[in-house]
Amino acid sequence: MAAKTTAQAIRRYVKRLPPGTVFTPAQLVQERLGSESIVRQTLHRLVADGTIRRIAKGYYDIPRTSRIGPLSPTREAIIAAHARKTGAIIERPQIDAANKLGLTTQVAAQPVYRTNLFPRDLNIAGQRIRLRTAAPRSLARDGDPAELVIDALHAVGRRRISPKDIAMLQDFVRQHGLATKLKRRARRAPAWMVPYIDEILA
Repeated sequence: MAAKTTAQAIRRYVKRLPPGTVFTPAQLVQERLGSESIVRQTLHRLVADGTIRRIAKGYYDIPRTSRIGPLSPTREAIIAAHARKTGAIIERPQIDAANKLGLTTQVAAQPVYRTNLFPRDLNIAGQRIRLRTAAPRSLARDGDPAELVIDALHAVGRRRISPKDIAMLQDFVRQHGLATKLKRRARRAPAWMVPYIDEILA
């Protein structure tokens, strides 16, 4: 009876997850929903009845659907699940900063994320996501808009930064009141980047 009740609790939890969510058995164990063996048995049954998908060993998702059928999970959902599973700090690729600030529409085919754990490659749901170890100073910066500017400049590259890019970054810096913070951050920027930062601050 206890195992049946536990399985029902797992089913209820999973069915409350929004479409597109990626999760692992470890997440359900961490939620105190049951032992690892019962969690895995219940997930196996949920895969069989089509409630969830197994997208890689130890990774499942709640399928999103469109008119043409089920959609693949986003890499952001995969990264979030991996971070919950391992306790890792994982931060965006620099190209994402350039996308966010409107400097490019380019999307990395094999994005490189920064992490505090050992480097590894994730191959999940047809996506290859590269995790590379970063120094502690370069982590915990996704919420810092000044670091967003630095990452965007890195992503575009020293020989491809245009006057239009500079103008867009000037607007972003003004809107967020970043001049003082970006000026301090420039002391730790690569030498090639300093003239561009000076232009942005001009």
